[in-house]
Amino acid sequence: MDKQDTATRSCDEGGEDHILYPKHPKHRDAGALAAFLAELRFEELPYDVVHKSKQIILDTIGCIAAGTDTPLGRSLLEAYGGEATTRGCVIPGAEISVGPSIAAKLNAWLSDVLDYEDVASGHPSATVIPAAIAMAEYLHSSPQRLLVGVVGGYEAGIRLHDATQASPEVYKRFAVYHAWHGLAAGAAAMVVSGGNEEQFRSALGHAAANTSLPLWYVQYGRPAHSLKANYGQMALGGIDGALCARQNITGPFAMISDQERGFARIIGSDNFNPERLSVGLREVWRIRESSFKAYPACAFLHTTADAIDSIVRQNSIDHQKIKKVTIRCFSRIPNWFSDTAPASDIDAQLSIQYVSAMSLLSIQAGRGWYSPSLLEDQTVAELMKKIEIEVDPVAEEGFWKDRMYRSTVTITTTEGQALTTTVDWAPGHWRRPFGDDDLAKKFMGNVKGTTLDNNGQQIVDLIMNMERSVSLDNLWAALRGR
Repeated sequence: MDKQDTATRSCDEGGEDHILYPKHPKHRDAGALAAFLAELRFEELPYDVVHKSKQIILDTIGCIAAGTDTPLGRSLLEAYGGEATTRGCVIPGAEISVGPSIAAKLNAWLSDVLDYEDVASGHPSATVIPAAIAMAEYLHSSPQRLLVGVVGGYEAGIRLHDATQASPEVYKRFAVYHAWHGLAAGAAAMVVSGGNEEQFRSALGHAAANTSLPLWYVQYGRPAHSLKANYGQMALGGIDGALCARQNITGPFAMISDQERGFARIIGSDNFNPERLSVGLREVWRIRESSFKAYPACAFLHTTADAIDSIVRQNSIDHQKIKKVTIRCFSRIPNWFSDTAPASDIDAQLSIQYVSAMSLLSIQAGRGWYSPSLLEDQTVAELMKKIEIEVDPVAEEGFWKDRMYRSTVTITTTEGQALTTTVDWAPGHWRRPFGDDDLAKKFMGNVKGTTLDNNGQQIVDLIMNMERSVSLDNLWAALRGR
């Protein structure tokens, strides 16, 4: 009798709870999620779900490569240079290879350096993609298995987010919506690996236990925490959970749905609804909700940037003739994202004034936004001083009710014009989706000037057609600049 049979029998016969197979009904939904992941196969994925997973892989790898060509990215690579090995996993855009855990960690941090990766109640790609590609390269997995792993990470992670969603009052104090990213990474890595249900339960338990503190990184003073929500540590914790589970090292699966001592309580949430862990499995594919970013900045700021872009473009506004810019939005913006003198590139990514100035100047979105010359430019500084922010009750209601980031912008010129537009959903949001050409253009911009520059189109083609391939070897070689 194997371990899983023993564990199941101990529950059925009324003995003590097994940590992987707890008896109480409150654990059934987490068990259903683990079973779903263990059974997930490429053949059952809808076409658009497969396509979305390829888009996310491409977009995230571009963000990672762009991140390597920043001061923070170079510092991270230098910090972990001692981990380099000739037989390790790839860091796209860098010249080093490292073991799978460190590769997942570095790639997760690098993907978030510019705040340019996807968004869905956080940044699922920042942990799912690094964990999935590291495990896939480490185990020589097939392209199809990589794609299934990405889907599995999103399906598990976003459902955990839903199950642990805090009340608005608690949300102001705890960044609960970050905490699920580690389990998403663990799910992705374990699906890429494959295994029995017991191993999946262990992997999820390990990943939950390895989760980093859910930091509100913009609340401790300036400059903001450079590693933001610490996605690197969450990705490492997730892939480590899968690596341990592969060796039948038992994980604390029961903690996921223990309401008194479990995951939700530990991360500070005041709500836990275990049913949301399994709702809609195989019927509702949550990866469809992921949105791409048109701007390298916090997603909260994108509707404002898009509104300004629209006004400036349609009216050919000269920034020298701008008298005032009024932004009406939800309260999170003036409370947390108002900074007229950002002390670092991370602060600038979180500054409504700085991001607005980039759009007012029609500067091409990308890592160039945070060049030292722009951060110190007096024209940028003067434009930031012309920006006024007001709370819009309609936008506030939409933020808490529908996760809408409505922004209404009015640009007043020295010639007496007052030009206004409202944006509810930013470009790249799943309600305003990017096409393949949009994502390829963004990717090529991100890899320009990096070690992947010459291989950009090859990488696009390999990723967007990967389900037709039998091996990922050509992709790994292309991501090393070969």
